[in-house]
Amino acid sequence: MRQCDYSRTSVAPRLPAVSPPTGTGSALIHRAGSQAVAEVHLTNPAQPGMHYDVGLIQAPRPATASCGPGAPGTAFASLDLDEGGTGTVTVQDSVRQGTTGVWVIVERPNPNSQDPAEFYTSEFLVSM
Repeated sequence: MRQCDYSRTSVAPRLPAVSPPTGTGSALIHRAGSQAVAEVHLTNPAQPGMHYDVGLIQAPRPATASCGPGAPGTAFASLDLDEGGTGTVTVQDSVRQGTTGVWVIVERPNPNSQDPAEFYTSEFLVSM
């Protein structure tokens, strides 16, 4: 779990243990000319139709900078799982001057809070 500057969060969300795990995800990230591109794939058969917001975040960024939709150096797209619980979305953005890497965040909105109901982040920065 990462903060906007890609530092580790000090507190991880507590989730009930589910065995076996119900879902998985992956991201293929690359550079295409002046664009950073992330193809994100999620599978969660237990939650068909679920909506996620997927963001491509450019680094470095200050610890005080936000990284939500509309923030400089970010691009977001919607991902809705199909009736089988799978979905894929491609997010891309122009690489900004000074960008050395990019990473991905996947969030499921929470209707009762500004904090997401669940979120996942890249395990490493992809060099640009």
